[in-house]
Amino acid sequence: MLHTITTANQSIIDPKLISAQDAVLFWQNGVIIACQNNPILNVVLQNTQHCYVLDSDISARGLKERIDPRVEIINMQQVVDLTVNYYPQINWE
Repeated sequence: MLHTITTANQSIIDPKLISAQDAVLFWQNGVIIACQNNPILNVVLQNTQHCYVLDSDISARGLKERIDPRVEIINMQQVVDLTVNYYPQINWE
């Protein structure tokens, strides 16, 4: 399953629903959660190592230097690849 997180509102994200074989994509305002020292990110990373953040969204918000190094920065083509490789999808917004 692909979990796409598009919000910075951490209270609506339930990391218990994310399993080891799932992937998580932080994009739009969700990139804020991918910043270092974020408690919800730490829980997500305990559940799966497949965490990604969209490069254009972190650049637009000036967060490139603050992204946790355990989260892989990817481009839009790689996002398309994620949607092909992970099904179904759930969007946390």
